[in-house]
Amino acid sequence: MTPYLTRQKHAEERLGTALQQMNDAIRDVHKSGIDVDISTPTMHTPRGPMVQVDLKTFRAYGAPPVLRLVEE
Repeated sequence: MTPYLTRQKHAEERLGTALQQMNDAIRDVHKSGIDVDISTPTMHTPRGPMVQVDLKTFRAYGAPPVLRLVEE
């Protein structure tokens, strides 16, 4: 396998693991009574559009905290 394909495979595996961890965390937060709002801002790069993830959490009572996760 070429170094380029190896790098792509590793990146895809990392993304899959990150998605599982993010979904598990969202599930845990939801069970604790906090709602999660997910948006997908798009950055424009020389290679074309790159979608990112922005998460915000909201408590049932009181001022809503903000959690921002943005991949660089």
